[in-house]
Amino acid sequence: MTSQRVQYHVDLTGDAEQQGAQSVGTEAEFLRQALAGEPLLIHGASLAHWAETFAVGRGVACTKVYSAAVKLQHLAPGLGAAPAKVLLQRWPELGQDAYLSGNMAAVVAHLAGGRPLGSAEHAAEWLQLRLEAPPELQLALTQVGSTVAEMAPSTWQTAYAAPQNEVEPLLLDWLGLRGSAYRWPVPFPLPLRGPVQELVRQRVATGVAEHGFDAFSRWQAEGAAVEVLGIGAVNAANWLRQHPAALTLSAVQRLREFLPTDAYDKLLGDLPATLPASPPEQPDAWASWMQREYLPYRVSKKADQRALLPIQQEFAERFLTVYAKALNGGTQAEWLVWQRSAALRESPRLTLVAICDGLSLQDLATLQRHLAQQDTGQRLSDLGSQIAFPALPTITHQAKPALQRGVAPTLSEQGPPLGPSFTQEGKVRAALEAGQPGDIVFWNYVKTDKLYHEAQTLDEARTTADVTLLGLARRLLGLMLEAIPADVPAQLIITTDHGRLLLESERTVTPPDHFTPEGRAAFGQWDTIPAQGFEIGEEYALLGRTTFGMTQDAAVMWNDQTFRTVSGATGHVVCPHGGITPEEVLIPWAVYARDLDFRLPTFEISGKGEAEQPGTLTLRAINPNALPLTVTGASGTLALRLGALAGWTLPAHDVTERTILLTDWPRSADLPTLTLKLAVQAGQGAAQSVDAGVALKTEELYTPTTNILDDLL
Repeated sequence: MTSQRVQYHVDLTGDAEQQGAQSVGTEAEFLRQALAGEPLLIHGASLAHWAETFAVGRGVACTKVYSAAVKLQHLAPGLGAAPAKVLLQRWPELGQDAYLSGNMAAVVAHLAGGRPLGSAEHAAEWLQLRLEAPPELQLALTQVGSTVAEMAPSTWQTAYAAPQNEVEPLLLDWLGLRGSAYRWPVPFPLPLRGPVQELVRQRVATGVAEHGFDAFSRWQAEGAAVEVLGIGAVNAANWLRQHPAALTLSAVQRLREFLPTDAYDKLLGDLPATLPASPPEQPDAWASWMQREYLPYRVSKKADQRALLPIQQEFAERFLTVYAKALNGGTQAEWLVWQRSAALRESPRLTLVAICDGLSLQDLATLQRHLAQQDTGQRLSDLGSQIAFPALPTITHQAKPALQRGVAPTLSEQGPPLGPSFTQEGKVRAALEAGQPGDIVFWNYVKTDKLYHEAQTLDEARTTADVTLLGLARRLLGLMLEAIPADVPAQLIITTDHGRLLLESERTVTPPDHFTPEGRAAFGQWDTIPAQGFEIGEEYALLGRTTFGMTQDAAVMWNDQTFRTVSGATGHVVCPHGGITPEEVLIPWAVYARDLDFRLPTFEISGKGEAEQPGTLTLRAINPNALPLTVTGASGTLALRLGALAGWTLPAHDVTERTILLTDWPRSADLPTLTLKLAVQAGQGAAQSVDAGVALKTEELYTPTTNILDDLL
């Protein structure tokens, strides 16, 4: 019978569409078309019921059809008709069968930019969607959320089940801006946008206006998102400029990781250029001296670099004395960089060693700032930055082999490398993907040296360095967080083969007779080597090959000049290397661990007192974790002065202070030698060491150069 070919598509709700079917909405239209032999789309419950009865009597094939809105309602039973249509207006692609024939998880994954339901990213995106949506869409998302909450893990159900008036407080809690009792299990994982970003800016501006620099400390303690801390740091920096009494080097360095490079440089430039004290005698105090005194002065545009020359000469004397002892079996051997790399063989983690050619401690600070800002999931924990001694002279082909093989330079051509070494990122990635705990993979990153050799001016070099280090930070995060399997414990070491002079230098110095110059070093034969193995002259130091583990004797610059070229050419060069200024021979050794059980707290010691008199200092701790931490021990030159710190509990998400009485306040000359390292522990887990920032000041009643007879003259 011909009527068997006719198909009735029955639309009970009256809003469905069917391609190739004639739309019918009245009884009269149905009667005219019922037996015409064309497919019909019949709208409305009443007409549909009549058509179904007619179809049974006439033997016509009949099927129900539903609109996209109705299908969405089937997927989400709590979703109303009007909100369903609003969703389709906002995301019309949801009307495709690929979504409507699936399940609600696929739908809400699409709404959240393809992020899977059950992930932190999906929950974070859902909260942002709910907050920024217009009222009619807010209703739709709330109704969908009631269905989604039943499908999501309990960890994230709050993001979906909460009524609309609780969305903003929940989001601010997760961003670390409210300080409520509710804690999210991971840092906020997504960039902020639109209304959410504006809300954060308003909150941060109000917080800084009301509480000043302390607001930033509180947000750190609350485990605020990296982007929030970035916004907070900019506001705090502006506040410090308006309140110069609070503008200190310690405050600037607290903001360093979260400020844009230009903002950090500007704030640092607002500080007075204070000539550093003499370098400490012991190398365990050199890192603090570099960070607190030498580098801030060295890179300041207000600094008189000539005033540093006596300090540089004094450092050269102390460094060469310590280095010679370390190289020849002395007590300071642990500072040699190849000893550090050799010790990595005992690590239970897969280790990526990024040898950033020519990376100075100043560049390391920039790289660490970019790492902190790009690691929005805060998965890398900074276990501390130390200094190390490179092979001398500080020339790449002299210094790098020892680092990669973990042996003294004189043996570096014989020993096998500690692990595979590559310059190409793809090969590094492949080695890490196949790596196991205990393996070591070296990445020789040469751009950090090349950019200085190609720069025409110091300003050009610094600008290029910032861009290069930003790119390097992103690539390191990609390797650490994506290439290495999640079940393999991993760590990142950032180091270098040599540092570099942080100035433009002039080629004015003629090398010794029969010495061949190479940058700020020259190689040859020295016939009158003294017993100590070195001699510091007016322009350069002479180093004996035996004392310093070299294949030739060397002349190295300790001041800011550079040797003329082999042909005797002069001219200027940007940030050369080969010499023994502090920035050339105190190289970085920074350690990061991936996915630690807890984030390291921040410690800072501050206070001001009169030398050798009783005084009070404040030890402040910022714990950004959702669990309390316990101080289990202390070491460093300040540890004995502070008394027992073991057992000190740092409450979760809090700023804690201890006031400590010193019976004998340190002298100004002793400040660079003061260090404190605290061991902290979460529960019964492994303890981690944290270096405390020391920001003590001393008022001297008199100085050694004071002439008590001056007033009588």
